[in-house]
Amino acid sequence: MVEAFRGPDGKKRHNTLFRLGEASALRETGELDRIISALQAHAERRYVDVDELEFDQAPMIGTMAAVRALWDDLELQQLFEGLAVEVGVSWSLADAVFAMLAGRLVDPASKRRTHRWIVNDVVAPEGFSFPTLEQYYRALDVVCEHKNVIERHVYSRVCDLTNLQLTLACYDLTSSYLEGDPASHDRFPSKAFGDCRDHRSTAPRS
Repeated sequence: MVEAFRGPDGKKRHNTLFRLGEASALRETGELDRIISALQAHAERRYVDVDELEFDQAPMIGTMAAVRALWDDLELQQLFEGLAVEVGVSWSLADAVFAMLAGRLVDPASKRRTHRWIVNDVVAPEGFSFPTLEQYYRALDVVCEHKNVIERHVYSRVCDLTNLQLTLACYDLTSSYLEGDPASHDRFPSKAFGDCRDHRSTAPRS
């Protein structure tokens, strides 16, 4: 144990009061743990042995950070803050929509369960104001009423002249065929026997 003090020349000096022993030897005999335990009784703060700690689960951090990054990239915060002013709501419409979006992406559930999930199971973004259950339902009404505005905003952020990321197109592959007279016709040359997508070789194709 060492005492620090300043000498007559003003320089900091150390005075060894006594030696408890080598740290490695004290650790092997368990004396070091007993010394620490005795000193804790005089400490102002409480110290806990990590081996005595137990936990069931930890709040999700990474997934929420990923959702927030996507949210910011699409500039949805500005969009819903503007809609909140337009419809005249005093609570945070953006936070309510963000929570529902995060819940849908990470842990889909009812609005009631999402309300509990955002409070208890995740680490919400800094500055996030936790909406009430009623505000979630009211936010859905706003989203529904301004669906076209939201869709155009997201589309403009995802797909523009310098960022064409629209790589998925869905179209109907349903086949069609004609029923009736199988004879060919000069006016409709496509009316002939052939294989359609569902392999109906006995029907004229169109």
